[in-house]
Amino acid sequence: MHSGLSTSMSSFGQFRRQVAAAMLVAFTTSLVVGCGGSSLLPTAGTLDATFGAGTGDGTPDGVVGRSLGAGNDYAKTMAVQTDGKIVVAGSTTSDANGGTSNIVVERFNSDGSLDVTFGVGNSDGSPDGTVTLDLGDSSDVAMAVKIQADGKIVVAGTSKPTNGTSNIILVRLTSAGVLDTSFGADANDGTVAGVVAVDLGGAGEDVANALAIQADGKLVVAGSTTLSGTKNLMLARVNTNGSLDSAFGASGTDGTPAGVVSISLGDGDDQANGLVIQPDNRIVVAGTTRAADSTTNAFVARLNSDGELDSSFGVGSADGTVDGVAGISFGNGNDAASAVTLQSDGKILVVGATTAADNSTNIAVARLNTDGSLDNSFGADASDGTPHGVTGLSLGTGNDTGVAITMQADGKIVVAGFTVASDGSTNAAVARLLSNGTLDTSFGQGNSDGTPDGVVAISLGAGNDFAHALAVQSDGKILIAGDRTNAGSSDVWLARLLAI
Repeated sequence: MHSGLSTSMSSFGQFRRQVAAAMLVAFTTSLVVGCGGSSLLPTAGTLDATFGAGTGDGTPDGVVGRSLGAGNDYAKTMAVQTDGKIVVAGSTTSDANGGTSNIVVERFNSDGSLDVTFGVGNSDGSPDGTVTLDLGDSSDVAMAVKIQADGKIVVAGTSKPTNGTSNIILVRLTSAGVLDTSFGADANDGTVAGVVAVDLGGAGEDVANALAIQADGKLVVAGSTTLSGTKNLMLARVNTNGSLDSAFGASGTDGTPAGVVSISLGDGDDQANGLVIQPDNRIVVAGTTRAADSTTNAFVARLNSDGELDSSFGVGSADGTVDGVAGISFGNGNDAASAVTLQSDGKILVVGATTAADNSTNIAVARLNTDGSLDNSFGADASDGTPHGVTGLSLGTGNDTGVAITMQADGKIVVAGFTVASDGSTNAAVARLLSNGTLDTSFGQGNSDGTPDGVVAISLGAGNDFAHALAVQSDGKILIAGDRTNAGSSDVWLARLLAI
């Protein structure tokens, strides 16, 4: 063939391939943005239809609904095992009219089906896949769950006797869902082996809200203890056998026994809601403190591994707190911190809620530098009424609350909570932020749920839907757990979102 003709034909072939590629892109785009913005291709924030498919529980694919009987069931916390199985814990009541509650722990396979190898043959009356713990004449609830390196499951919660004050409870199960009798075997606290009631040394109410496991296997629990009529921030550390670690908080100057730390941040009530342990074993807690004028503020405190406040954290801040504590103002109203996590660079992320100028409640996300100061590079757009270092999220016309926070491997930030819709009902909500604190508009893009791009609202029916727990799987998919009102009672639900 003539060389000129060969060159011409080659150019023509290349042109045809370019046209075909352009047509494919155009066709694919029409699939994604056609039909009024709905997508025929999966997008970030979409329910994962492979999760909970065909369960027959009345929820859409991507969601699992669980009812344990005629009573109320609540999911408060969640953890993902290394094998991908999902552990959810909370409480259940025997009837819808109230009564005492029991701790409940369930395990799901990675496809959302109940793991019937968990809790097999237990005498608690619950089906395989579920463990129900009746600790006596008391109302018991699990608030935090973690998985040990050996696969054992640790639950922290609160037990309130019918005629008494509440106590902190720790439970450890084997990976099979059976009480671990090596834990708390010598506690002499009135509980069975596998359960520990933590004695904080006072006669008031003790509450556990958060749990973390140190690298050496010791357990750290955080919440509040009532001393002299007000709540104080409380932390306790427990050895691997369930006994209090006497090396923690050993000074005892706060009136608590060795192994327990009580911290008063002012004249009002203080409580920890979130807890995380740094790689250097320093302990970070986030929570809420009430001032003398009844306003509430968020705070983050950092303790050294011995339980003493880290005086290098929050130094010289004008928030009225002592060194070791950083007070956080999300805006001009009442503020609360619900959860905390760490970035890979050591910066601290906190989620909670703040009262806006119109008295509505918005989700607030703050980032602190490693010294406890606000990171001014985060949420630098002040149009939301928050200072630099804080991002305020209004998801609609109602009140919004953030309750959980975690990180993706790519540095994006995922928060979960709930929002009040225009009809007055409450929906679960998940938002994703870029590392600078702005909404990631590729998440939940074009949804018809009334939320802005970057946010997904989850409505499971005519009732109220609450998210309480959040996790990111090893494949990046996002898990949310909570509870919903359904036919007059509350049921547990679990959902999985794509994170493309």
